[in-house]
Amino acid sequence: MTEDPEIRKIMDEKMKAFLDRRSAEDSQDDEPNGVIDVSDSDFAERILRASLPAIVDFWANWCGPCRDMEPVFLRMAARHKDKMVFGRLNVDANRATAMAHFVKSIPTMVIFLDGEEKGRVVGRVSEQELETAIMPYISG
Repeated sequence: MTEDPEIRKIMDEKMKAFLDRRSAEDSQDDEPNGVIDVSDSDFAERILRASLPAIVDFWANWCGPCRDMEPVFLRMAARHKDKMVFGRLNVDANRATAMAHFVKSIPTMVIFLDGEEKGRVVGRVSEQELETAIMPYISG
């Protein structure tokens, strides 16, 4: 089968643009709001060995309560990003970490200090409840 060079050129350009977009998305771990996306491969380095206390939002795209909690988590991160690491971990793409930390329902937000779990908030909660949960680790 003979391939049209013009079609090949268009397909190559489209593929390059797609790969460039994917690469740019993958390299944007740190968002301007102070939240980092973490994965199975970098969870220990970015969360467990963090120099600050850390909180991780375990979530999934299909989870309605997770979507409800996202703006709350982002506002909290914007307020406290200089005192705490705020990470998000998609449980569908990173099952090993979710299982290792016994995340059985989502959303679950787990607080870590010096590599150990110190607290957890499960389900949809108010901004005040989340703030109350993290305050002992960021005040002082």
